[in-house]
Amino acid sequence: MFSLPWLELTRFKRHTITRLAMIVVAVIPAIYGGLYLASNWSPTDNIDRLQAAVVNEDTGAEKPDSDGERLNAGDELVDKITPKGEGGFDWQETSLQEANEGLADGTYFAILEIPSNFSQRLVSTGGDDPEQAGLELRTDDAHNFIVGQLAGTVLSEIKAGLNETTTAEYVSQVYVGFNDIQSSMVKAADGASDLHDGAVELHDGSGKLAKGAHDLDKGVGDLQKGIGDLDDGAGKLAKGAGDLENGADTLATGTGDAETGAKKLAKGAGQVADGTSQLRGVADDATDKAEDLKGKADDLVESARPKLDDAEKDFETARTSVRGDVADRIDQLEKDYPDDPNVQKLAEEVGTLGDDLDSAHERASKAADDARGLEKPVKDAVDGVMQKIRDADKKIGELDDGAQQVADGADDLHSGLVKLDKGANDLAKGAGDLHDGAVALKDGTAKAKDGVGQLKDGSSQLAKGATDLDEGAGKLDDGSGELADQLTKGAEQIPTYDKQDREKRSDVVAVPVDADKVKNNAVGTYGEGLAAFFISLALWIGGMITYMVLNAIPYRALASTAKSNRIAWAGYVPGLLFGIAQVAVLYGVLWFALDFSAGAWLGTLVFSILIAASFHAVHQLCVAALGGVGRLIALVLLMIQIASAGGTYPVQTAPEIFQIISPFLPMTYAVTGLRTLIAGGDMIIAVQSAAVLLLMTGICLLATVLVCSRKRMVTLTQLHPSLSL
Repeated sequence: MFSLPWLELTRFKRHTITRLAMIVVAVIPAIYGGLYLASNWSPTDNIDRLQAAVVNEDTGAEKPDSDGERLNAGDELVDKITPKGEGGFDWQETSLQEANEGLADGTYFAILEIPSNFSQRLVSTGGDDPEQAGLELRTDDAHNFIVGQLAGTVLSEIKAGLNETTTAEYVSQVYVGFNDIQSSMVKAADGASDLHDGAVELHDGSGKLAKGAHDLDKGVGDLQKGIGDLDDGAGKLAKGAGDLENGADTLATGTGDAETGAKKLAKGAGQVADGTSQLRGVADDATDKAEDLKGKADDLVESARPKLDDAEKDFETARTSVRGDVADRIDQLEKDYPDDPNVQKLAEEVGTLGDDLDSAHERASKAADDARGLEKPVKDAVDGVMQKIRDADKKIGELDDGAQQVADGADDLHSGLVKLDKGANDLAKGAGDLHDGAVALKDGTAKAKDGVGQLKDGSSQLAKGATDLDEGAGKLDDGSGELADQLTKGAEQIPTYDKQDREKRSDVVAVPVDADKVKNNAVGTYGEGLAAFFISLALWIGGMITYMVLNAIPYRALASTAKSNRIAWAGYVPGLLFGIAQVAVLYGVLWFALDFSAGAWLGTLVFSILIAASFHAVHQLCVAALGGVGRLIALVLLMIQIASAGGTYPVQTAPEIFQIISPFLPMTYAVTGLRTLIAGGDMIIAVQSAAVLLLMTGICLLATVLVCSRKRMVTLTQLHPSLSL
């Protein structure tokens, strides 16, 4: 089984050049894979070798509400990124002109420009018109395209750091604002509590005021009724005083006439005897009239005295009420509402009313005193006159018994009538004064009645206003209490933060989501991530080189009696051995030179040998079937597989045609299986890939056997090919 393969290998032992050829075939994949992986092993870890320019034109800005504190964000950014290795590139601070010249001639790979308004826009986040701060990073793809992509990543990191710092500072100010708001809320709650206390006192005072105003209104109503009664009584008093004056005048006239008659009677006493009968009739009439006059006088005196007493008492009560309780309440109203014009007007009207009542009371008292002074003299005089009249009447009745007695009685009568006339005149004068006082009292009570009416209107308005005030004070009491409670609750709900807590919270809010990139089955370096692709490429190229040196099949054996499968096997086994050698040398270089590691070393080595076996079967088939054209086909397959194997980017990112052909190419499964084994992923994927590669290997070997069968018949085209490679 191995005689033909061994015979093919012995050809390479004849000369030194052939032995060297064997070494070259085994080493070329290691050189290819090692060089590519070494150059791409960890490029991102060496970005700090690339020089870049930073141009700082920032002029700084004053922070809002900071008492002159300034922010120089441009300087801070330069200080942060210029230390070597801190900002991605090797940043050099320079002028804009030097930076542009350096970017043009390749000295600098990137330029970071910090504009003059950089700090100004950063601090604007705490003002009324916030603006975004801008940075500009320029690269030149004429020097290197990948650097431009890396520069974008560097700029994103710088921007993220700035956003975090700026946001943290802004949020810190917001937390300080929470402290200020909480303090203000506490003060507002204290003020609302004081307002509530004042509202409670106001409500109590307004309640008392309302009650006092209603009591005042009721008292003024009673006063109005009393003044009305007083006015009616004063009217009756004026009428009675008028009647008394008329009666007193009549009495004075009668006593005057009686005195004159008595004088004549005394002179003509002698004549009385002659006219006794006629005189008795006149005396009887005079007695009757005198009795009537006495009754009227007594009635007048008896009725005038209680009315005058009642009037004096009513005036005294009204004056005391107005000067006392009403005045006190008006004074209190003036103190409570010093600027209210209605209260001032009410006070003036009550003062005027008090003065009128004082005057009326004085006149009523004087009239009562006068009436009391006249009561006894008038009564005594009337009683005396009546007694004399009775005596006169008796004597006139006895006139018939003696004229002398009549003459004596006439003298006495004359004397009594003189006194009676004087008393009657005094009574008439007192009755006149009483009538004048009663008329004046009637005028005063009329004015008092009008004033009390106005006072009643004012007191009613005062009572209504005091009631409205009390209702409003009650609402103010309830509302201020609710306001104080809610402000206190609100102040308790507003958090406060000390400096340490603000810094911690600001950092959390500035970066609310701390996103950690977690890699399952992570590889150590960028080169290890690309190793599956470059190892597959190296082994594919190793297969191409192998069958440039080896014959795909031992063509001399085609003329022998050996079976086609032995012939195909004889061409495949030497290639497989070279493939195994290529795998060993390649991984030896990766291990020692690049410190390559794999998640499953044994599986990786075995799978790599399977890849070499599969690729060599493909190359054997191509060369055995098509000769030099087959090598060209293998090269074309290499280019197609580079595009469709998903070695660098997932095949899903490639055009659809490459996604369609990818499942039919061996390098797709080689890359997939190796990537899984190197990273230490799901072994099922590696097993599936190995199964596909074994299937493809078997198919290619079977096809090579068929090719060997056809190669046993030599055609004219084979003897004279139109193209030879």
